[in-house]
Amino acid sequence: MVKLERDRMEKLDVALKRAEEAHGHLCPFLALGVRTSLIGIREVGAKEDDEDLRVIMMLQNASSYPCLIDGIQVTTKCTIGNKKLRLNSSPGIAVKFELPNKDPVTVAVNPVSFDKLIGTMNKVMSGNVTSEEFQRLVKFVVSMPEEKLFIIKKK
Repeated sequence: MVKLERDRMEKLDVALKRAEEAHGHLCPFLALGVRTSLIGIREVGAKEDDEDLRVIMMLQNASSYPCLIDGIQVTTKCTIGNKKLRLNSSPGIAVKFELPNKDPVTVAVNPVSFDKLIGTMNKVMSGNVTSEEFQRLVKFVVSMPEEKLFIIKKK
């Protein structure tokens, strides 16, 4: 169990660095997109760079979450441009992962955790946050237990 957790953390670290390079900075919603993607890839049974993977993001307002979208695109290689990523309207944040001949998996952000995150993010967006507070928020997203931050639905 310890090795499995260490492997997941290493994979998360590598994915976060790759996403930060592509996106330009590391922020809470980028980290949220990366974590969501890694869980979805794992749960649907996809292999890294799986050409058959398709992703549907369900967001209330896609233009409000460009960092989240970048985290998903960089991690899954499913992009709006290659038409493997679709955006649908939804009241919360959820991402559906699909592979042919496998049951789809939806990874939703737990509304309770999201409310905590969005409250702090509003402070960030207003510019009233120190860099230390910003880094704490990134760490919060990265370290929060999976079962508290996400709701995973198969099929």
